[in-house]
Amino acid sequence: MDIKGESNDKDPQLKIEITAEKMDMISTVGIARAIKFYLGYEKNISNFKLKKGNNKVIVDKSSEISRPKIVAAIVRNVPMSQNFLDEIIAIQEKIHDSFGRNRKKAAIGIYPIDKISFPVHFKSEKPIEIKFQPLGSDISINGNEILEIHETGKKFKHLLEGYEFFPILKDSKGEVLSMPPIINSHNTGRVELSHKDLFVELTGFNLTHLDNILKVLITTFIEMGCSVESVKVEYPNKEIYELNLENTKDKINLNYVNKLIGIELKEKEVENLLNKMQYGFSKIENKEIEFEIPPYKSDVFNDCDVADDIARAYGYNNIIPKFPNISSIGNTLEFSDFRNQINQTLISLGFLELYSYMLTSTKYQFEMLNLEEKYFKFIKLPDSAEEGINMIRTLILPENLRSLVINRKNKYPQKIFENGFTIQEDLKTETLARDEVHLSCSIADPKSNYTQIKSILDSVLKLNEIQFEIKECIKPYLIEGRSAEILVKGKSVGFIGEIHPQVLENFSLIVPVSSFEINLIKIFELINN
Repeated sequence: MDIKGESNDKDPQLKIEITAEKMDMISTVGIARAIKFYLGYEKNISNFKLKKGNNKVIVDKSSEISRPKIVAAIVRNVPMSQNFLDEIIAIQEKIHDSFGRNRKKAAIGIYPIDKISFPVHFKSEKPIEIKFQPLGSDISINGNEILEIHETGKKFKHLLEGYEFFPILKDSKGEVLSMPPIINSHNTGRVELSHKDLFVELTGFNLTHLDNILKVLITTFIEMGCSVESVKVEYPNKEIYELNLENTKDKINLNYVNKLIGIELKEKEVENLLNKMQYGFSKIENKEIEFEIPPYKSDVFNDCDVADDIARAYGYNNIIPKFPNISSIGNTLEFSDFRNQINQTLISLGFLELYSYMLTSTKYQFEMLNLEEKYFKFIKLPDSAEEGINMIRTLILPENLRSLVINRKNKYPQKIFENGFTIQEDLKTETLARDEVHLSCSIADPKSNYTQIKSILDSVLKLNEIQFEIKECIKPYLIEGRSAEILVKGKSVGFIGEIHPQVLENFSLIVPVSSFEINLIKIFELINN
């Protein structure tokens, strides 16, 4: 965090640059809290009190069409003043602009409780059927008109463009609270200085992200003197969301911290450093540090985040750089040499090497290959800013086919390959994913067939002294009877065959294509064991 002091003739100004992950420092309260802990004025993290409430938000299945997730809480006994209201509005807008990605990932709604009849219903309706008086308007207008003539509606129109149904929040009497993420209702969504109890909700696409923001908001309200009660959110699939403000307990190894940072901390130093960064220290036993994480610290995902906070408290400028006490000569990795050798074999056979993006879509990876997405595990990207990109590739073959589509006007035969990374879901790893290096090779030509691509596979593997077998298999994207599974030491390492005519049509390819794809990491491990 970079802090600069500035002054003018009237009031001193403090400019603070906050790093992207520090959501808890989005408010004056959060900044003050961080300074107090860092300077040692505060030692103990809070145990935030949350009363279990009886009110509900009922989520209709129709909400999945446009904006599927919502979280909520109730704030009571608000010490309302103009300064308090200004601070809350400022926090709301800062979150919208940053962590909410201009309301796309998260939009906050705040309403006076005395205007609402619970339970609240979250659903989607046709815009022509949505009619209410939005904030800043003197008349009731429908959903389409809000986007066309209301200033806020025009500003955020792009967030709902293309949807046949718009998200809507209504109370049990049918009164509209808001049309998220655009605008609140004038009748039920206007907060004034006389209001002491508030209903707070966030809508978006990722429940974890919304929960993190709500925790920051609600703990801020509590530290400003309010009391809070939970609201039960009932989803159509029976999933229940309810805010939890309990501190999270965790452990980290002192040796791991010292090795990662490059320092030699003593056990007595750790407590002070953790306190500086707003962790609750419990104890150290056999080098295992036990601590608590407050609910507003949403930037702690694994041990390296805790170690980074300890390093910040210690001071990066206080870490003395050292050359490692080893003598070595640099060399390439054996697997890198193996990959390069494979590449050189294919280049010598007249193939062109591709480099395609790892970010792609389920449309190319599954739908156009005649595969059903629901049967596969992959890494999803639910909040991608780029339309059409929603996953990390698990196969390279679809990217080969896309490249052939782009080059349809060039002469045939076209022989291409890519030796690159894919990402597979793996719940056993810390990151829940693992890298796999795949080699995907394709020939597009009016005469392309199984025999032709098989001869290339023979050359690639046998010239590199890799023995393999072929076993007939059925895959939706390959022609039955002209496709096979590739085995090395009895283990499946890939597939080979002629691309199915329906897949060629899906990709708008005009000539036959034969391909193979193999897992090079798996092959390398098998031949070296």
